[in-house]
Amino acid sequence: MKILHTSDWHLGRTLYGRKRYEEFEAFLNWLAALIESENIDVLLVAGDVFDNSTPSNHAKELYYRFLYRLAAAPNRHVVVTAGTTIRRRF
Repeated sequence: MKILHTSDWHLGRTLYGRKRYEEFEAFLNWLAALIESENIDVLLVAGDVFDNSTPSNHAKELYYRFLYRLAAAPNRHVVVTAGTTIRRRF
């Protein structure tokens, strides 16, 4: 059994006010291709999938498209564990 562990994607996060949806889409496409090419059985996502508790529709769309792509393969599983969004101000 092959397991791939990832964490803290923070989909929807902005950088200096700049939306980064193209980067997130490229990451998810790369990850899906890696999972497919390496015949990964289980993807473990530990931590924050989204950057905040109310993700944008665009961020959710990217995530659900990714899951749909992975679900096309039989016997492939995705396990997502909850993370916390903690904002620290320094």
